[in-house]
Amino acid sequence: MKRGGATGKFEKRSVVHANQLFHNEVALWILNKKDKTVLVQRRSPYKKQNPNKIALCAGHVVGKESIKEALFKEAKEELGLDLEKYAVMPLIIAKRTEPNNYCFSHHFYIFEDKPAEKYKIQKEELSEVFYLPFEKFKDMVCNNDPDVAYKHSAYYDKIFEMLEEALK
Repeated sequence: MKRGGATGKFEKRSVVHANQLFHNEVALWILNKKDKTVLVQRRSPYKKQNPNKIALCAGHVVGKESIKEALFKEAKEELGLDLEKYAVMPLIIAKRTEPNNYCFSHHFYIFEDKPAEKYKIQKEELSEVFYLPFEKFKDMVCNNDPDVAYKHSAYYDKIFEMLEEALK
């Protein structure tokens, strides 16, 4: 498979993770430039992976879906956000080889200052959304805070460096 390309195949998420199959994922960083905050979401307690953990708007790319289609779909489904109205900026494509998650993770960001309570969240996926100071979220990830779905890695260092520039 070409890096980041669509496979045209569909496998259940459980099969993909159990067999350590490479797949594409998307992640969206929603930044409030004025307040230097990032919108995060608390995953539903009913999720199989990372229940009740703090995470970003993210998801798998499915079948022949493009990276852009997957990103726009996740934002619409999870947050009621129409990304057609935003300048969506690419950040990084990271090759991840973590236990039960072998993927190419495509990160993007937008600027938005809409209050957290104005987002229309998907209750099956999320229990809440809220803004965290960017530095606090960075510290939580870098220190492997158990409340966060992400574990620190070198590519997060690069992402945080790029986002710090974007927030200036």
